[in-house]
Amino acid sequence: NEMMELRQQVMEGQIGGFLLGGERVRVSYMPDTGRFLAESEGRGRVYAELLNIAFNDGVNVLRNRILSALPGMGGRNSLQEKISECAFTVDIEKLQCPGDALQCPITLEQPENGVFIKNSGNSAVCTLFDSVSFSHLVREGGVHPLTRETITPSMIVKPEDCIFDSSKGNFIIKDG
Repeated sequence: NEMMELRQQVMEGQIGGFLLGGERVRVSYMPDTGRFLAESEGRGRVYAELLNIAFNDGVNVLRNRILSALPGMGGRNSLQEKISECAFTVDIEKLQCPGDALQCPITLEQPENGVFIKNSGNSAVCTLFDSVSFSHLVREGGVHPLTRETITPSMIVKPEDCIFDSSKGNFIIKDG
């Protein structure tokens, strides 16, 4: 697991920071609490917060933090719940697709934990996103990164409902 390797490298002092989206993020391990601390300034604070969650808590805690931070935001809460329900560990062998189909349009990397999102409300085509990044996008009130549509719960798809169509070169909704 890449995240476990990164944690170990930070704990051993081999890594002290990352350059993410052009922003420098410092990461340290606090042995007295057993937790990691990621810090940055300006736009890098978003990356630092995501790293703090990833290093310390993972996706489930991210979901709970988001839900608790959005009282009265029923639409967004249902989106966050659907993301959590449909998120999965990305397994290249199970997905049976070329590597470029696994690149998240937000992070431009292969996600460790992904979620399939329809390209539009009435589309049969799905795209794989990093679940934490997509969750953050929803929390910030963002639109679909590829089509600029408002994101709805029906656009979030369970992994067992998607299959890679090699003739089309993308993921599609399985036929009922």
